[in-house]
Amino acid sequence: MPTSTRFADMGKPAGPFESWALLLARVAIAPLFLYSGTGKVLAFAATAGRLPGGADGFGTVLAAGALSVEIGCGMALLLGLFARPAALILFLFTIAATLMFHNFWAAPEAQIVTQTINFLKNLGLLGALALIATYGPGAYSAQAAMKTGPKGVPGLS
Repeated sequence: MPTSTRFADMGKPAGPFESWALLLARVAIAPLFLYSGTGKVLAFAATAGRLPGGADGFGTVLAAGALSVEIGCGMALLLGLFARPAALILFLFTIAATLMFHNFWAAPEAQIVTQTINFLKNLGLLGALALIATYGPGAYSAQAAMKTGPKGVPGLS
C-alpha cells in the first residue's frame, strides 16, 4: 500500500494541512507549560520546597530551571521560534517531571487513578512534542515568517 512521503520528507516544506496541524499542536500545548511556569513563579518557595534539596537548597536551583524551561520553551513553541529545540527540551523535561511526580505505581491507593491519568496525559504530550521536534513549527510560525521570501522580502515562503 503506497503512502505519502511528503510530510516525512523533511527537505520539502510542509503542506497546508501539515502546517495547520503543527500550529494546532503548538498552540494547544504551549499554554500548559506557560501556566505551569507562571504558577512556579507565583509560588516559588512552595515549588522549591517540593523538590529535592528543599526551598533553602538545591530545590531553588531546580525550581528556577523548571520555570525557565516551561516559560522559555512554552513561548518558543507558541511563537514557533526555535520550536524544534524547545520541543526536545520540553520532551526531556516532561519525561523527568512525569517520573518524579506522576509515578502511579508508587502512589497511595487514593491517588492511583489521578496519577495514572496525569501519567497518560503526559504520554500524549510527549507524542505531540516528538512531532514538533521532528517536523518543526510549520509554515504558520515566527520562524517561517523570518525566512526570506521571493526577491529577498521576508514572509511565508
